[in-house]
Amino acid sequence: MDKSADVTLAEFTKSLAGEEPRGGAAAALAGTLAAALAARAVAGEAAAAKLERIRAYMLHLMDEDAKALKPLEKYLALPEDDPGRGAHLDAALRVACYIPTEVMYTAADAAETLASGVESCPKGALADAVVALELCRAAMRASRLGIVAHAAHMADEVFGMTLRRECELVSEKYEPIIDAALAAIEERF
Repeated sequence: MDKSADVTLAEFTKSLAGEEPRGGAAAALAGTLAAALAARAVAGEAAAAKLERIRAYMLHLMDEDAKALKPLEKYLALPEDDPGRGAHLDAALRVACYIPTEVMYTAADAAETLASGVESCPKGALADAVVALELCRAAMRASRLGIVAHAAHMADEVFGMTLRRECELVSEKYEPIIDAALAAIEERF
């Protein structure tokens, strides 16, 4: 497939319904959209510039997710009794977790950046800020679930538990930040 940035929205959404797993790309797209809306909503060049970098990075992550899944697809396609499958599956699962972890943390960063500027957000951009915060939440949650799903299949249980706990910590820290920002916006309506 072409780079996500180079295809139409119709082509990209059609690819989501195709044969290849694209949930990670959809989560990164949610983060891309969130950062773009957040950049409009924040006051201040530094925050807007940071959110623009996040937007561009999330767009990049949309394509990287498919690449990160390739080793996993390769080893899952092998027969279960193939020695190569067992020997490499954990490493492939770790690689498959890398991009969702990046999306989760990057969406959290976008949410925190927007949340810190909600009080000075122009009234005309408050609705955009709400959508941006909810898209950050969606990107974080979708990525978290992808990580947890991969971690559940890891033979290295300690590493899998570490990934799951890392996801919990991100949720515990950033969900309240998003909720507080949404409450502050609602008070301004």
